Amino acid sequence: MDWLLEKTEIRLKAGPKYARNGWLKERLLTKNRTMKTYFKLLLFFILCNSCQKNNEIIDMELNYDIIPVPKEIEITEKNKGLSFDKNISIFSNQPEIEKLLKVFKNDIKNVTSLDIDFSITSNEDANMIFEIQENFENEQYSIHVDEKIHVKGGSYRALSMAKSSLLQIINKKNGFLVFPLVEINDNPDSEYRGLLIDLARMWHDVPTLKKIIDMAAFYKINYLQLHLSDDQSFTFPMEKFPNLATPDRPYSKKDFRELVKYADDRGIIIIPELDVPGHSRQLVEIYPEIFGVNNGFLQINPWKSNVINIASEEVYNAIDDMIGELVEVFHTSPYFHIGGDEANLDLYKNVPEIKAFMKKNGIENDVHELFRYFLVRMNQIVKKHNKKMFLWEGFRREGKIEIPRDVVVFEFETMYHLPNHLIEDGFTVVNTSWQPLYLVSGGLKQPRSRRAMWSPEKIYSWNIWRWEHWWENTPVYKKPMQLEETSQIIGAQMCSWEQAGEAEIPTLRKRLPVFIERTWNNQQKISFEEFFPRVEKNDLKLSKIINDIRQDTLLLGYDFEGDCLWCD
Repeated sequence: MDWLLEKTEIRLKAGPKYARNGWLKERLLTKNRTMKTYFKLLLFFILCNSCQKNNEIIDMELNYDIIPVPKEIEITEKNKGLSFDKNISIFSNQPEIEKLLKVFKNDIKNVTSLDIDFSITSNEDANMIFEIQENFENEQYSIHVDEKIHVKGGSYRALSMAKSSLLQIINKKNGFLVFPLVEINDNPDSEYRGLLIDLARMWHDVPTLKKIIDMAAFYKINYLQLHLSDDQSFTFPMEKFPNLATPDRPYSKKDFRELVKYADDRGIIIIPELDVPGHSRQLVEIYPEIFGVNNGFLQINPWKSNVINIASEEVYNAIDDMIGELVEVFHTSPYFHIGGDEANLDLYKNVPEIKAFMKKNGIENDVHELFRYFLVRMNQIVKKHNKKMFLWEGFRREGKIEIPRDVVVFEFETMYHLPNHLIEDGFTVVNTSWQPLYLVSGGLKQPRSRRAMWSPEKIYSWNIWRWEHWWENTPVYKKPMQLEETSQIIGAQMCSWEQAGEAEIPTLRKRLPVFIERTWNNQQKISFEEFFPRVEKNDLKLSKIINDIRQDTLLLGYDFEGDCLWCD
């Protein structure tokens, strides 16, 4: 530094040498001294700013609030963090990790406004290490931050969840990224942690669905179910049934493939749902010659004629073709959801062709037995496509035709087949309890359910072995059903029904993290009063990741003493 100052001083003194009088000479000398002072200060600040190097431990107040709360988290040194500049080297033992790092880099930029440069290296002495460990459980992950960041996971999806934890505890200081010195070991209690989005009732554009996927990944949801068909519309473009796709629902197969990849890169599997035999008015109205039931209702009351003809081999062949097209697009999912709920079986009564089909196939003269036959056939078709069948609660407990035990039942209404009976009968179950896991913005006739959604505190009081309902006609209305802990209940799903796309983020953003906490950790680790500030903190980061600050106005300043938040 001294030699540089000396050289600069010589150049500056050259000015007065050519001055014409003493006053000018003195003026120039003063100016030169001032410039020398400024120059010294400039060099001082440059050197000071370069003192903080990459990969250095620094002191600062740090954030440790992760959702869901990890099984184990040890703060090795309080308010000490590992800092990184904009160049970070990363070692990984799996080539596919590169797509996860692209997501991580983009999320860091959104959260911190820092443009980070990740460089993949074969050198294990890198700043960060991401490794898949064969001895870990599938979704188990660990994070160790000391002089570097070492992330291990049992799978790509486990590393994606570790990435979300790192995003939640990331800090920024003087243009540097800072991660707290911690050791984290984590693993979910529930293997199924789902979110359903209803595309058939209300329009959702692709950018909105990507925001929902980003939010789901941020909070470690691992399955996103898309309700693709209902009475109101059919959203998937079928090649073999080109007239099915509703004109004002212009999704293409390219759109869905793009969403599948977008979700897969973020560790989420999209599960398609084709809702049959009920909720199928689109099939019946557009292709009545294939799917229609010859009972006269289509001409009298088209709205109520919403069940397909399950006594027709042509229908089974058509569904086989449709499932084939769907699983080809949603190829990452090992599951396929066939709906199976709320079918008006009375529409099958006293129809000659249905009676003939039942007699031919040895089915007793009971439409409930015909429905059970349909579910068995559907399971065979789904398995033919190498998928496992999901279905809603909808079949009775009693019946002579055996429902296969390799299906997974989504229990929501506790009306047809109670959850305790499903467990006793050996079924695998996903908890989709209407209360408090449903979000319904409108469209239902019951006045109280026009905006049925529950407070975060109510959701926090729920657990995966508990069912409740607001409707007085259900068995769990007055007395919720609390089951004993059982591994047959593999998880739960929050269901957003009948909501417009623009309503999803505001209504989900402070309910979904509470739901995932109670699904990831089956037992409460901390009180709601301790937990909810974590939601508020992480919601600020979520806003930056999805570039969306819209909130549910009923939750702003809400004291959480109520249960259901009704808007009228």
